[in-house]
Amino acid sequence: MLSSIFYISTITLNEALLSNQLVIPDKMASLWKIDNKLQSTLTFHMKSKEMEIIVSDRLASSAIEMHPRFFQEMGLLKQANIQCIYDPGANTFHLGPYIGTVLGDIPGEMEAPFGPLTPYMEEMAKTAHAMHCMFIVFSYKKLHGTFVEGYQYQHHRWVKLLYPLPQVVYNRIGRRDQECSRQARQFFQRLTKAGIPYFNDRFLHKWETHLLFSRDPSLQPYLPDTRVLGSKNDLFDMLAQYPQIYLKPFRGKEGTGIIRLTQTPDGYEIGYPDDEGGRTEFAGNRDELLTIIATRMKKRQYIMQPMIKTKEVNGSPVDFRILCIKNQYGLWKSCSAIARIGQKNAVVSNLAKGGTQRKAHAVLTEILSEEKAAQTERFMHELACHSAQVLETEAGGLFGELGFDFMIDQAEHVWMLEVNIKPSKGEVIQFSDNSFPSIKLLLPFAAALAGFPPV
Repeated sequence: MLSSIFYISTITLNEALLSNQLVIPDKMASLWKIDNKLQSTLTFHMKSKEMEIIVSDRLASSAIEMHPRFFQEMGLLKQANIQCIYDPGANTFHLGPYIGTVLGDIPGEMEAPFGPLTPYMEEMAKTAHAMHCMFIVFSYKKLHGTFVEGYQYQHHRWVKLLYPLPQVVYNRIGRRDQECSRQARQFFQRLTKAGIPYFNDRFLHKWETHLLFSRDPSLQPYLPDTRVLGSKNDLFDMLAQYPQIYLKPFRGKEGTGIIRLTQTPDGYEIGYPDDEGGRTEFAGNRDELLTIIATRMKKRQYIMQPMIKTKEVNGSPVDFRILCIKNQYGLWKSCSAIARIGQKNAVVSNLAKGGTQRKAHAVLTEILSEEKAAQTERFMHELACHSAQVLETEAGGLFGELGFDFMIDQAEHVWMLEVNIKPSKGEVIQFSDNSFPSIKLLLPFAAALAGFPPV
């Protein structure tokens, strides 16, 4: 059975020690009932070393001391708080957890080395330090054997060095083509071979997630009618049933590529997201419609969904993003809820397309009664957590965060529009202390995967 966790804030390097000696404070020795001169083993991730424990009453209660060569051989990180647990049965001390976030491309600019993700990574690094977790950020493209070229946050700046592979990896590769590349596949194979867990297993496209959710009868009432656009007959069958529909690319994100089709007495109105001009085209007949959308779709696969007559805020459409995170016990928990309000007559409400965000509860009380608002918000949280469990069970692989998008129609029915495997970190309302609520759940989950269970 593992001991309680000891938190280490200082590792002092002392050349007077032997290269196999580790000095610990008497408080640590007393906690674990350790005698002076104990012969034991120290492990840090893939490194292991036989050592001699020396108990000292002069060390601060959160400090340890070792020879510089010992520090280097173990591959420990400088300026990093760390945890230590003792396994008396195996007579072994374990250091960690060591968490890494893997990205695709890293711009490397001094002010924002990770582009739009930089504020989130900084907050993650600061929170990891406070939780005594070592933390780095790196690209899968910078793998060198069992080391990676990465960044550690030290003294309010990112330090670029060569670091050992982490004990657990948080997958934030933001592009599907990169994640599916040969180099990325080899990277994840290396992790699997080394026994290193990683979460946010892979991207899933819209039709795939719809099929996964459809397998659960309890979710079916909340899924819009969703079909694959495989032929012109599919399109016109859908338009015969619904006067206004959306065409969505299998693999689009942030509203890119979405087309809104409206059947009118004179033909078809075609609307596009703001990043493509926000303009509207008109087709007088079926052939014109097919020609226009074929040019826009560019041979990409699309799904079709009916337009939902949503509740509006001052004439603007609104949807809701619920963020679910795994906690240290491996249970899905909803940690934030925001409302995303689109521009008037916009095709989408995404922030990247000009939408604005507010706290979900404030918006719900504007469009629903106070009692109904509280009930609906609670229901969306519960539905998101259940859906997260369904997706992970049906899809396989390990996931740690999922973002669910919901819409409420005029009849006050909740619809689940889609799930985001790697939700944007710009679509989070931060608390007054500038912390991201998801981080305080995600880091303990990662630590547990690394072998450092909750206390």
